[in-house]
Amino acid sequence: MKNSRSIARLWKRYLQGSKHGREGENMAKEVNVLIIDEDAALAAQLDNTLKAVGYHTWVVTNPKEGINLLHSSAFSVVITEMRSAKMNGAQVIQAVHKISEQTNVIVITPYSFISSAIEAMEAGAYGYITKPLNSSEVRIVIERAVERYFLLYGNEEKEFLVDLAVRDGLTGLFNRRYFNELITVEVNHLKRSPAALSLLMLDIDNFKNYNDSQGHPAGDVLLKDAAKVFKNSVRPSDLVCRYGGEEFMIILPQTNKMAAKIVAERLRVQVGLYLPTTVSIGIAGIPEDAQEISVLIEKADNALYQAKKTGKNKWCAA
Repeated sequence: MKNSRSIARLWKRYLQGSKHGREGENMAKEVNVLIIDEDAALAAQLDNTLKAVGYHTWVVTNPKEGINLLHSSAFSVVITEMRSAKMNGAQVIQAVHKISEQTNVIVITPYSFISSAIEAMEAGAYGYITKPLNSSEVRIVIERAVERYFLLYGNEEKEFLVDLAVRDGLTGLFNRRYFNELITVEVNHLKRSPAALSLLMLDIDNFKNYNDSQGHPAGDVLLKDAAKVFKNSVRPSDLVCRYGGEEFMIILPQTNKMAAKIVAERLRVQVGLYLPTTVSIGIAGIPEDAQEISVLIEKADNALYQAKKTGKNKWCAA
């Protein structure tokens, strides 16, 4: 596997089943999707849609039965109703992630109750689909979730991560090279299925002074601790990367700027509580501020500059 091979090409090969010469049908069967829905007709529609494009699906009507399945089988994606008489979507999300943090949860919500989707995202869902179901929307959303699962937690994760050198050696976060791949994938998703995406650029305040006064080992500890705080302060679907030095990036899929501001404030507060320093944050979003990746990063960088310039320990939005 060559370092120059892009994530998109790897994903294409995965879907085609060409990796290590395996047949596409066998590869598709490794992509397991669990459907939890009390509505038998809706579950059947989802089942048929996903099987038609090669996914291996399980269908259950009882959320507890679905949760039990997770103990014995690995699923890339779980699809569930946000509103259920037996267990609501937020409870399912919590139960799924308690068993498998890697599994992406997609919630189903009526189009007229889109606020339920926002609630689900806050609870840790990767995404949502609306009903009445649209087959194209279903395929796109599930493809995104499966793609993310493969990129981050695929069966050959160890080989994948080592060969591509996607991890930062100090913090364990994704590095700048992999950030470039991830942001490209997420922005390409928006071109196929319009939604919002926000980017946070973070900079640890006065890090050079801290490094000089406390020593480089202490500086390294601070960077590692900051990485943990950042990871623990966002959703499983959010992507935290070390951009370089004391700068970090967080990609917030399906998150508008208003929601991103809430995340930024939470990060700022958590850093103040758990670290001997503060953090400044720049926020930019698609579609509000940019359509292209380079412009998005530039806008986030400019917003970060304003936060540093006007006193630090704050966030500013483009």
